[in-house]
Amino acid sequence: MTRTVQCAVIGGGIMGVAALYQLAEHGWTDTVLFEKAELTSGSTWHAAGQIAHAVGSRLSGWINKTSIATYKRVEQTTGQSIGWHEVGGFRVAYDDDEVDWMKSIMGVGRLLDLPMELVGPEDVKKGNPFYNTEGMKAAVQTFEDGHIDPSSVTQALALAARNRGAKIERHTLITGAARKGNMWRLTTDKGEEVLAEHVVIAAGSYANQVGAWFGLKIPSVSCLHHYLVTDTVQEFLDRPELPVMRDNSFGGYIRQEQKSGLIGIYEGHVCPTVWTMPEGAPWQAENELFEADYDSIGDFLMRAFDRMPILENLGIKRVVRGAITHTPDGGMLVGPSGAPNVWLACGSSIGLAWGGGAGQILAEWMTSGETSQNTRSMDPRRYGDFADDTFIVERTKDEFMRRHDTPVPGKQFHSLRPVRRHVLYDRLAAKGAVFGEVAGWERPRWFADTPGEPDRNGWHRQDWHENVAAEVKAVREAAGVIDLCAFSQIEVKGPDARALFERVSANKVPSSGRIALCHLLTDAGKFETEVTVCCLGPDTYFVGSAIARTNADADWLKSHILPDEKVTITNLSQNWGMLALSGPASRDILGQITDADLSNAGFPWLTGQEIAVADQHCLALRVSFTGELGWELHAPLDAIGAIYDALHTAGTDHGLRDFGSHALNAMRMEKAYPASGELTTDVGLVEANLMRFFKPDNRTFLGRDATLNTDAKWRLVYAEVEATTHDCHGGEPVLAGDTVVGLTTSGGYGHSVGKSLVFAYLRADAPQTGLSVQRLNEPHALHMLDAPVWDPKSERPRT
Repeated sequence: MTRTVQCAVIGGGIMGVAALYQLAEHGWTDTVLFEKAELTSGSTWHAAGQIAHAVGSRLSGWINKTSIATYKRVEQTTGQSIGWHEVGGFRVAYDDDEVDWMKSIMGVGRLLDLPMELVGPEDVKKGNPFYNTEGMKAAVQTFEDGHIDPSSVTQALALAARNRGAKIERHTLITGAARKGNMWRLTTDKGEEVLAEHVVIAAGSYANQVGAWFGLKIPSVSCLHHYLVTDTVQEFLDRPELPVMRDNSFGGYIRQEQKSGLIGIYEGHVCPTVWTMPEGAPWQAENELFEADYDSIGDFLMRAFDRMPILENLGIKRVVRGAITHTPDGGMLVGPSGAPNVWLACGSSIGLAWGGGAGQILAEWMTSGETSQNTRSMDPRRYGDFADDTFIVERTKDEFMRRHDTPVPGKQFHSLRPVRRHVLYDRLAAKGAVFGEVAGWERPRWFADTPGEPDRNGWHRQDWHENVAAEVKAVREAAGVIDLCAFSQIEVKGPDARALFERVSANKVPSSGRIALCHLLTDAGKFETEVTVCCLGPDTYFVGSAIARTNADADWLKSHILPDEKVTITNLSQNWGMLALSGPASRDILGQITDADLSNAGFPWLTGQEIAVADQHCLALRVSFTGELGWELHAPLDAIGAIYDALHTAGTDHGLRDFGSHALNAMRMEKAYPASGELTTDVGLVEANLMRFFKPDNRTFLGRDATLNTDAKWRLVYAEVEATTHDCHGGEPVLAGDTVVGLTTSGGYGHSVGKSLVFAYLRADAPQTGLSVQRLNEPHALHMLDAPVWDPKSERPRT
């Protein structure tokens, strides 16, 4: 028997059922969810069910807030209890970095209108008189969050989805999938075939096996997490329920479970995994729990007892140790998978908190092609091809163990480092490079005075501030070279290549030898990506973009090739590298190691040529993200070493210096160049003030009409912040008096001009004056700038 549906959802946990409900809410009712056992029988049923408002980013806060609102709405419409306990909570801090984190969380609260307060130990004691506040410096107190019953809320969502026409088939195992025309043919253990236009993989611990049917490697690992429930606590009788306590000192949480205590532990020294790749979870597993490991959690449990002494001498009546999915960076996987019409809603380590909000994001994306929120951090395609089974498992273990570290800005993972090292790694390390990982590659962030210095990160300016200042000074006054081998490089070739770009680029497609900054838009006029396109000939184009976008950008281009067109897309990113040479002396330096004419007449600004550099074949683009005269030098990785060495030999007498990504960010802020923080999926060219790259005349392309009809609710501004010890990182509220009118997207210190600079999106009706940024819970005056603070007429790169 064969039947056809618009969408099939695989998996009946909170993520799958929430996605089914939200799809039905958005009008997709010809949708069926398949669950091999009972709803929630994977990881959902044993979840502790906390939903927090004290989180570190606007997106996380929005998702959690939306989840709570969704669950409450479903309870009202169905009359079915969701088991919601709105008890609020405390997230506590013991050191200065944690206190700064609490202050940054207050900014998230302002942005989302979440009731919360920054309080001291005495307030924590009032809220929870049984908690040991010794050594505590501060806490964020929340009021409208709490915990929820996993089974109750999932069943309520299921009922609401059925009421809207969606279907749920329990005890139906999907056994395989294959492409059939423009549909997916799913087979079941009942001998049935289901043809689905769209498929949502919400299979939790089974996501890897299910993904393999669609040619996908899904970076999700099942990690074992403990929580323990004590015997009855006499002190809990005849009093209101306590708030949820979150405390990094023991890596977990404590809350009240009826009249018992509940303690959750994330071990910081080990991450037990189960059903690891590629084998995966056994299909017969159902309501699976694992034996407690007290040796593993013992030290953490004793610390928890020290914080909540009334629990210490009680018996433990229940231990729950179940599998919860985690990803290598801790973010969930929600959105397009890379396979046609296959979507993910998995990799969720906080399913109850994320389910309702993630389901709404997914439904928006699937039904309209756009989302109300920036989805970059959830996009399943953010991982590159380097993420093999070993990386996925080992990095996910690292993420689990560091889950309760203080998330200071810029903090990096350490496992498997370096995952990838190219030919320059040892040279740069010997010069004092302090690296950051970018899509598996090691990229210099800054150069220390002596090799081997550790990286240092925080909310305030770090002691590498002066090192970065020296790097910027060298580029502005002489020349600098930066290793950008972690860069997306794609070749698009064929007789129909130009026609492809004409259909997807908002800017005019460059002619032979020219370069253009092109924005690829969705049908709704929102940013899909920003790429640099160089036309190398009538049928050949070179495309560069951020390395994290490699797979997504290649997929986007491939998906818009028409059936009868002849276009090939080749990803060069694994085998090619790039050096960026910038500064007033860059022409003199490069001229010593190439025979190419580098004059303005011979090599104009915003053009590209294939030339020989240090006897190595190279694609040279005359562009610069620093705002100085400069070239990008793209070449195979095995040629990069020779080019780099030759540049330094030629640059010895010209003051050539290596610089890192911190200096690059400082200079792009001085030049007011938007980057990924500004070009998010929830805005387009109008909001981002980039209409100079929009060329609609006599052309039809994706997003054209939507852009022309945009009624912008936001506008991007460039501004100076009055700050002396710390700069904006993005995500801070912008205030007009006490009213939130926007948020920052990125920032940094402009060393050449001595100013703290920031980009921010403001509401269209926001004033231009009298504004401030709430940075670490304090207001800092914001002053609009109408031009770049460095070389406002862009004369230097054209020199």
